[in-house]
Formats: sequence, C-alpha cells, structure tokens
Amino acid sequence: MILGDILDYLQQRDAASLGEIARHVSAEPAAVRDMLVTLQRKGKVHRATAGGGCGSTCQQCATGTLELYAWGPETTSPELTPPCGSPPAP
Repeated sequence: MILGDILDYLQQRDAASLGEIARHVSAEPAAVRDMLVTLQRKGKVHRATAGGGCGSTCQQCATGTLELYAWGPETTSPELTPPCGSPPAP
C-alpha cells in the first residue's frame, strides 16, 4: 500500500521533499500530495519548514517553494535542513 510506503520512507529519513517521496513510490507528485494530506489529517506526517537552506544554489529553500514533509505529528521541533538538490514542487 502506498500510504504505508510513504510512512516507512519518512520514518527512515525523518523528512523528505514531495519530489523525493513521489519518486520513491513511483507516483505523480499531485497524487502523492493528496496522500500526504490524508496522512496529515491522521497526524502521521506534517508539512515541515525548511530552515537555513541546504547549501545549494537553487534557492528553493529560501523562497519557500520546496514542499518538505516529516514523519510524525507536528510539534515545536526546529526547522529541518532539506536534502541538497531537492526538486521543486510542481
């Protein structure tokens, strides 16, 4: 089941971009986004805020165009550093 695959992937990595998750489960980003919304409603994942950027020159982190998701319910945890080279959200 794709929802289970997404949860396992995020649990292993702590956080990943929408593009990385979509590639991992071999699905379109829009479909994965809908699945992530379902998982968010259930408190299994949350949309994370990229903090400080990843060090690449693309500036996606700085402009807020990177959709980053993290495993577990939303908490007051610190901002996450996204993986370098994460593709933009469509």
